[in-house]
Amino acid sequence: MAFKFNFEPVVKDDFTNVSSSSLYSKEQGYGFETFKFRVDVPNGNYDIKLVLRNLKKDVASATIMVFPRRLMIKDAQIKRGDIYEEEFTVNVKDEKIIFEFETDGSEVCSIEIKEAQNPIVIYLAGDSTVCDQENLPYAGWGQALGCFFKRGVSVSNHAYSGRSSKSFIEEGRLAKILENIKEGDYLFIQFGHNDQKDDKRYTEANTTFKIMLKVYIDEVRKRGAVPVLVTPVARRHFDENGKIVGSGLHFDYPKATRDLAKEENVFLIDLLQMSARLYERLGVEESKKLFVHAKPGEYPQFPEGVEDNTHFNIHGAYEIAKLVVEGIKKVDLKLKEYLR
Repeated sequence: MAFKFNFEPVVKDDFTNVSSSSLYSKEQGYGFETFKFRVDVPNGNYDIKLVLRNLKKDVASATIMVFPRRLMIKDAQIKRGDIYEEEFTVNVKDEKIIFEFETDGSEVCSIEIKEAQNPIVIYLAGDSTVCDQENLPYAGWGQALGCFFKRGVSVSNHAYSGRSSKSFIEEGRLAKILENIKEGDYLFIQFGHNDQKDDKRYTEANTTFKIMLKVYIDEVRKRGAVPVLVTPVARRHFDENGKIVGSGLHFDYPKATRDLAKEENVFLIDLLQMSARLYERLGVEESKKLFVHAKPGEYPQFPEGVEDNTHFNIHGAYEIAKLVVEGIKKVDLKLKEYLR
């Protein structure tokens, strides 16, 4: 399966020529939905080639997201008269690709879509700090991870809000990953936030939490894929000295994750340590810019404003994903060869 869409006024014979009046219909299977361009495709992995041009400004910018708000190109800079080309691979679970363009003077020339041939897939298991958040202003670091990789690697984000290492398994979410994961793929596993909760999601850090994580490790290895443990990303909880403390450091869960990584000889990305250092380096006020902090009336769903020190906005999600990439390099995963 392959699609080639041309958005320029000049007709191209080997492309499907579309204009701003080409509205989406189910029968047609493609078209614009408001300012977004939708293409219906079967679930799977697809290589995307985008071509943009700047004819208006000295330097134009472009940021491109793919449903559900996955950041694929961040703030590309295009000089006047230049053509910008980029290729990447996306994972589709909802039988559609929706492109969302945020441009400042640049224009989309063409989009090409074709089935990816045996890409490496990074599967993500985790909670709301990782998952694809569909609604502004929230974002999980998993939906920003894809913009760091070249064509040939896709991110399949199965993280889900409110889940613990235990409830993720009980609800069949790990089983769904195991249906598709193959030799050479990866599973990044970040839990701890909700394992602390005093309800049916609870696991004890040094016993049941480690037992649950070992299930992920064992099942992934059986399929020839690579498990990667990720310590829970820090919460923004400062003390009077500007240090992240208390529940911001997730008690015994990060240490349990580190210990299990050593016991099972599993790759470990210590996201807790890296994120806490980031917040401390930014400081009490500047670090707020990573999180969902809003003034009254800034977002309709928060008429009185909001101060959320656990969940990220898209800027924060990108900065945390950047730390995950640093971790990939540090532990020397083969994935580093595919980084942009």
